[in-house]
Amino acid sequence: MRRDVRIIAATILLAGAWTGGSRVAEAVSALDTFRVTDVDITGLETLDRGQVLALMDLTGETSVWDDTELWEERLLAHPLLKEAHVQRRIPGTLVVSLVERRPVALAPTPTLEPVDGDGVILPLDPAVSRMDLPLLEVTRALPPGARRLAGWERALVAEVARLSAADPGFFQLVSEVAWGGDGRTMVVRLGEPNVTFLVAHGSPASRLQEGLTVLGDVLDRKPGGVPAVIDLRYADQVVVRRNP
Repeated sequence: MRRDVRIIAATILLAGAWTGGSRVAEAVSALDTFRVTDVDITGLETLDRGQVLALMDLTGETSVWDDTELWEERLLAHPLLKEAHVQRRIPGTLVVSLVERRPVALAPTPTLEPVDGDGVILPLDPAVSRMDLPLLEVTRALPPGARRLAGWERALVAEVARLSAADPGFFQLVSEVAWGGDGRTMVVRLGEPNVTFLVAHGSPASRLQEGLTVLGDVLDRKPGGVPAVIDLRYADQVVVRRNP
């Protein structure tokens, strides 16, 4: 009971001192009561707890009243982290909420590397992680040391991320993705069957399923008669083009 009272009193004193910019803040934050004794981490997928703690660089003298923004900056310096939030749970716990970047495509840079929806190149080995992701067509070589796609490639991977989030099953069928010559059409090549889908920029994910439905109907009517193109660019229409 007495310990709880001391914690409450010290916390009130510290909060008031911090606001006033008093040296009391430094003294109270140095109390053993506020040493970090536990770190509660959520959002881990690829990274592990040890990596997060190493990034934060906590020591035995670290106080929960130390600068949370500094810890967030350290965490966000890692290319796999998209968001990082650190909060205090008095007296000695830090609550760390993370959002990791998720790969949505493979980009030749020139070696194949996974990228997320922001075009950030992620430090993941596709062979080790067994990533079944579409290959992104990159028309321009990246500058040496660049860790993010630029221009059209970034816009393309953003479209892939948007659509695959809504319909991940469709993109498991996709082998390659590229921009069409008009810069407004996404060219999506399926692996099996070997069919090209043409999708207008900004199309809803439901159009992909409409295309798959039409493709299924075509194959049912003529088994083995795989069309060359399923064109989804026109509102309320699905245009099927066969091989010559």
